[in-house]
Amino acid sequence: MSTVKFDLKDDLEELQARLYLDTRKRLTKKEVLEIVFRVGLENYDLIVKEIQSKEQPLDDDVIQKILSLVEDLGPGSEDLSSKVDEILYGGS
Repeated sequence: MSTVKFDLKDDLEELQARLYLDTRKRLTKKEVLEIVFRVGLENYDLIVKEIQSKEQPLDDDVIQKILSLVEDLGPGSEDLSSKVDEILYGGS
């Protein structure tokens, strides 16, 4: 058996309480997590979609929209980018 740090303790307790209200069955946190795990295995594609939805790469249209926002700030702004980098990240 292994121990896993779990940051959603409040959510787990809420789920446990809601399950009790709906089923009138007292489940331990371990039982709730085992059920959630089994349901997750049965709905593996949903888990994959959830993970992928958080990692959407920029497509060409989005990149072009971002690049279209670039403006010429006029004379003297040629090294503005390196000055900003120097201020933000340090250096000489």
